[in-house]
Amino acid sequence: MTKDIIKIRKARQILKQGSEADKDKVLHELEAIAGSEITDAISWDDKGQVHLHDSNTLPSRAKKGIKKVKATPGKYGTSIEIEMHDKLGALRLLSKHHGLLDDVAEDKRPSVIGINITGPDAKDVKVEEK
Repeated sequence: MTKDIIKIRKARQILKQGSEADKDKVLHELEAIAGSEITDAISWDDKGQVHLHDSNTLPSRAKKGIKKVKATPGKYGTSIEIEMHDKLGALRLLSKHHGLLDDVAEDKRPSVIGINITGPDAKDVKVEEK
């Protein structure tokens, strides 16, 4: 797995204000995450047995797409969990960068309208005693 994963917030900042070299690096990372598939790292057969692929043979995009691998020993063998990075987040950011999604400008968002409500004046209220 890559050690220098770029967080989404940092990626947005670089895509807006970064150098061309930094933008290219971010785009390659996002494309790797967006293109990664769980079947790059594991496979299963018709009996439901899961097989891990050797980490030395994993494609680069698969390594970049994996967020966490957790192995837990148990009574019936070792349980393996593989968590992938947010693919939809990467696709959304790439789509925005390439102009496929409309950016909502700040001035196009609805604004909050203040409403002031006043009650009747005290002199207009009659108090009746029983």
